[in-house]
Order: sequence, then structure tokens, then C-alpha cells
Amino acid sequence: MQAIELAPIVKTLDVGCSPARAFQAFAQEMGAWWPLATHTRARDADGERSVDVTVEPRVGGRIFETLADGRELDWGEVLVWTPGNVVELAWRLGLPADQATRVAVRFDPLGSDGCRVTLTHSDWERLGEAGIQRREGYASGWATVFESCYADHVGAHGERANRRGDSR
Repeated sequence: MQAIELAPIVKTLDVGCSPARAFQAFAQEMGAWWPLATHTRARDADGERSVDVTVEPRVGGRIFETLADGRELDWGEVLVWTPGNVVELAWRLGLPADQATRVAVRFDPLGSDGCRVTLTHSDWERLGEAGIQRREGYASGWATVFESCYADHVGAHGERANRRGDSR
């Protein structure tokens, strides 16, 4: 079997707030901006509806969505937790741990009144042949989730926002 190598998805936003605020908005307020109506593990057809997303604020912490009936669906776990600097996540969304991809989000200062937020989603080869299709789906998914929903939540509007997507 031939090894599959897929480039990471990289999405970048320049936002008008501090790295600490941008980190807090991404990692600690995910439930407020994540589009649970469209990007969820729940199955509305089966009567499941998600109401929140939680990232436990520590290395080894869980990432999970909470359904309206209180059940929790795992998304992954926190690999790196450095507030104001970087958060890295093992991203599974129901897959076995050995098929987890990696979502790393960096928060770099830009002068005194802004920062650059860079999301890198990698390790697609861990999914084998399915990695090609999943990567394509996430390339467009992150455009909605990160470049639109997160950007709106953190206040990246108008001329202050510089959205640059690179799905190489």
C-alpha cells in the first residue's frame, strides 16, 4: 500500500484584539460561535440536537458537544494549552484515537492592537484513503467555521479583518 501524504489546511485571520482575547474566544467560548445547526456530530433526523461545545482548559482535557438531552459526544482532546499563544487539539469527531487529525491554533501579536490567528489542520494521512475526502470537506468547513463564525465572534469585521485561506 502506498503512503498518502496530504498538505495541511491553513487558515489565517488578522483580528483587532489581543492574543489573550483571541485565544479566549476560540478555546473557551467555542459554544458561543460554533455553528451547531450545521457542523455537529448530532443527527437531527434522529431527533438529536446539539446545544453547546466545550473545550476543557487543560492538556488532556476533552472537547465535546452537549446534546439537548444532556448526552455528550466526544470530538477529541487538548494536546497543548498555552493561553494567549497556542492551543492544539487531537481532532477525532467519533473516530478512533489512532485516526485523530491535529488542529493547531496560534495567536501571534500584531502591534499593540491586534493579532494574527492561524489555524493549521494536519495529519490527514492518519485517515488513509478517507483522508483525501475528509480534507476536502474540512477545507470548506473551516472557511465557514473559522473564517466566518469565529471571525464574527472575535470581532474581525470590515477593514480590521484580513481573512486569508490557504488550503494547500
